Amino acid sequence: MTWRKIADELTGRIESGELTPGTRVESEEEMAARLGVSRHTAHRAMHELQRQGLVVRQRRWGTVVAAPKLDEKKRIAYLVDFAANRFQADIMTHIEHALEDGTRLMVATSRNDLEREAEHLMKLQGEVDGIICYPSDGDANAQAFRNLADSGYPIVLVDRAPRGCEDLVVLTDNVSASQEAVADLISRGHQRIAFFGSNNDYALSIRERFIGYRAAVEPLGYPTRPYERWIPLHLDENSEMMYQSISDALIALRALPEPPTAAFCVQDWLTVGLLEACAQHGLEVGVDFGIATFNDFGPMFFRQSWRLDRIVQQMEAVSVTAVERLRALMRGESLTKGPVRVPAKFHPAEDSAEILASSLNSPMGAITR
Repeated sequence: MTWRKIADELTGRIESGELTPGTRVESEEEMAARLGVSRHTAHRAMHELQRQGLVVRQRRWGTVVAAPKLDEKKRIAYLVDFAANRFQADIMTHIEHALEDGTRLMVATSRNDLEREAEHLMKLQGEVDGIICYPSDGDANAQAFRNLADSGYPIVLVDRAPRGCEDLVVLTDNVSASQEAVADLISRGHQRIAFFGSNNDYALSIRERFIGYRAAVEPLGYPTRPYERWIPLHLDENSEMMYQSISDALIALRALPEPPTAAFCVQDWLTVGLLEACAQHGLEVGVDFGIATFNDFGPMFFRQSWRLDRIVQQMEAVSVTAVERLRALMRGESLTKGPVRVPAKFHPAEDSAEILASSLNSPMGAITR
């Protein structure tokens, strides 16, 4: 017999379960004698089994069948609404960097279509070992997420969660971050603070930011409803309509008996529209009118970001936490239920005196900062 045939015969006995992990394998001398081959041939066969990780040498015991190795090359899917969006693309990059070597990442996009998302969920669970999902807007797939999680399949949601699936999500601590930003506006002397949100009440983050706003202004003792403005989400597709809607809202707010002197915005695009509206109405942001906002697209998204109270989500920490939880679920560990909240970073606006003293406010015009 050749060494290859001997190695194949032993491999078959191990893979069939005839030789179980920990079972002592005959020595090279015993093998050579039993099969009538040279010691060199037996040595090469045993060396091949060691190379494949099927046997290991143990002191005082000899060669034994090795315990089966877990497949380290796992497959993980990132199911997202729009992978081209900078915010979601950043999450995907952070997820990829957090994965262990050898783990393969698949990306699927729902295009914010709930039916397409449901199809992906059904297909992916048979193709990958775990799913991280940035859900589409809406609660239609809540039961699908719930069924997957309850069946023991590893799944973690990021940033959003359909109603009833909040225990599966890793996201920013939106309530605390909103309270901190609005509290800073109050500390600057603002006693009436408007709220600008999108009408996407499916988004957990939007709902929580509204809760944070209300909690922060509650001590001021005024009814907040007249100061709340919900901008239709579909206007994001038409900047002129969105800007006009926000401008109209600002006109109505300024006509109140006690008009707001500041506003809290839940999204970058709403802030851009409010900045435009303030410019149209002669309000100098940071001096005449304060703005606090969630800033997901970086400080360069605004021309003068130092005039704003900015909340920056730590999406790297959110993504890494999501990967860690998914990895634990894939190992079969029992985890404390979420939601898991990651603190945001708060960047306060410059003092109004500094803004007034800057060359941005001089007749010579702005300079690059």
